[in-house]
Amino acid sequence: MIKIKRSDLENILSHCSDENPIEACGILAGTIKTSNGDQIKEVLKVYHCKNVLNSPTEYRIDAEEQFKIFSEIDAVELDLLGFYHSHVSHQHISSKPSSIDRDRANYVGYSYMIVTLHPTKVSSWILEKKGVFKKEEICIL
Repeated sequence: MIKIKRSDLENILSHCSDENPIEACGILAGTIKTSNGDQIKEVLKVYHCKNVLNSPTEYRIDAEEQFKIFSEIDAVELDLLGFYHSHVSHQHISSKPSSIDRDRANYVGYSYMIVTLHPTKVSSWILEKKGVFKKEEICIL
């Protein structure tokens, strides 16, 4: 499960809307706790990133920007929880991982939150192994 404050979710939705018609992307940081063998992630910080591909069907975070954010996450003693991005193209109107997402996702065990705008829908997925995602429950606080 991933928990997120309504204000942080609205922040993500606003970023995705502002970046339309290209895919928005960002990084999620917070805490990870274990309860009854299940991981519970709580988002405490949302980082907006630039999609260096400037594309409506795929995204890439600049390596230097990603390194700076990962360093900041470590410095403030938070955990990297995962990533978010939007699907804005007619080919990717679903909030499920696309074939491009399945091919390019590399952070096994991390969350991938996906936003569609028309209609607005948010889902979250955990990368279990290369190319394989498992749906994750989202709890809005």
